[in-house]
Amino acid sequence: MNYKYNEKYKFTETWFDIAIPGWEQLLPPMKGEIKNVLEVGCYEGRATVWLCENILNDDSIEYNYDIVDTFGGSLNESGMSGTKERLEEDNFIENNFNHNISFFPNVNFNINKGFSQEILPRWKYGEKYDLIYIDASHRADDTLVDGYYSHRMLKKGGIIIFDDYGWKDPNNLHIINSPQLGIDVFYNMYSENYNMILRGYQVGFQKIK
Repeated sequence: MNYKYNEKYKFTETWFDIAIPGWEQLLPPMKGEIKNVLEVGCYEGRATVWLCENILNDDSIEYNYDIVDTFGGSLNESGMSGTKERLEEDNFIENNFNHNISFFPNVNFNINKGFSQEILPRWKYGEKYDLIYIDASHRADDTLVDGYYSHRMLKKGGIIIFDDYGWKDPNNLHIINSPQLGIDVFYNMYSENYNMILRGYQVGFQKIK
């Protein structure tokens, strides 16, 4: 993975970087079509910044970008050193995210702070988004709920990407504690509506009807 982030950004984790090769192949051909984005779970905005730098970078266009996140992080992330101490710092994640998106004045960010399973059901249904990225809860049921409401708001031809399909909780291997089951159920329910276009640690689908 050769993509380099500018040092002006404030990042402490590189989880998203494993997804960049897949995104580099999948999303640039749709660059002119992606103007309305929903990201469910953003952390410090590493995926957000990549999208803004590579896809939402036409200064003549005003892009709309909705964010849903608790900005509380997660204590069950594996491979994270000092997690508890960092999460205890006041607004640490949220402050980093706001700093990182401040460099993109052509993108209209709408930040919704809270749990997606509480926020998304309150939104008006309608095919609004060209791209939806789901990277919030690691629970299968939460992921399914995020997918269910996102499906109702994704345009025909739009793309929905789920993170962490290959993630397992090393401390609890029950299937409820991984997004995989929720993503599989989502695709089984809506298989007539989607083509699978990405499969690996992440999975992605394009809405065909």
